[in-house]
Amino acid sequence: MRRLSESFIESLLSSDGVLSPLLERIKRDDTLMLSIRDGYINVYYRGGNILKLEERNRGSYSAYFNREYNKFGEPEIDLPIIINAQDETKQWVDSLQALKGTMDMYLSAYPKPEREYQQIIARENNFSSVSNKTEYFVTDIEFADSDLSARLDILALRWLASERKSTNKFRLGLIEMKYGDGALGGKSGLLKHLEDFDSLLSDPRKCRALIETAESQFNQLDKLGLLNFNRIENWTDIKIDPEHKPEVIFVLANHNPRSTVLKSILEDPIVHSYANSEHFDLRFYVSGFAGYGLYHQNMFTLDEFLAMV
Repeated sequence: MRRLSESFIESLLSSDGVLSPLLERIKRDDTLMLSIRDGYINVYYRGGNILKLEERNRGSYSAYFNREYNKFGEPEIDLPIIINAQDETKQWVDSLQALKGTMDMYLSAYPKPEREYQQIIARENNFSSVSNKTEYFVTDIEFADSDLSARLDILALRWLASERKSTNKFRLGLIEMKYGDGALGGKSGLLKHLEDFDSLLSDPRKCRALIETAESQFNQLDKLGLLNFNRIENWTDIKIDPEHKPEVIFVLANHNPRSTVLKSILEDPIVHSYANSEHFDLRFYVSGFAGYGLYHQNMFTLDEFLAMV
């Protein structure tokens, strides 16, 4: 289960909490994204982890910035690796702009466009001016769990506009992001992902664990004020409807319409077999004009998508 302890949540939320300056900065800076892990958080910038904070014990946290980002001689910033007080958190907050600069240099030389787009999708659907209108919420990016043998670009929840009067109509969504046609085939291409998704979601224990994780992450992100949507009266923690199969969604960025690679993959009989899977509903996202707001009407079946391609 990916969740934070109550003391961790309180440390972020309380005005005198050790980590509260960080949460306030994240709420004011939409280039940053907080992701909940098992007892720790990752703060993402451009899809890269700019800060990891792990709870050591109540009120004490270890802080980490990946020095591998510093490949171009940027000045090292002396920051506390153990945080026990607000002033120490503020040192990290005050240094975020400099750390961003270090990451900008690295990501210009070693680009990670799929990760950047994952974070953009999360921002558009979780906490933007249109997020109350979209129908998917992102609970996690770069999800990796060895116990579940699961690696997901995006873990999401679908909540249709027509079902907003209920908190138990959510549906699990597993989203795979592909940037450019070069990412569509090979060992990490569409076919391999479909095999992995089917193996994961055909296991009731693993599927239930994903559902519980997504529910918990949504509820804690909401408690932290990191989701923007209109709440009904008597709001309660949300629940995923187990009667609905999860959705497996491919988001294909910057496909070249002159290329035949995508069409040949989609016409593979194996892909068509997964389009009729007992374990999930296969969908392909087609943007509503430009942008990454996710709407149910823009999720195409394989046949619909293939006709368009």
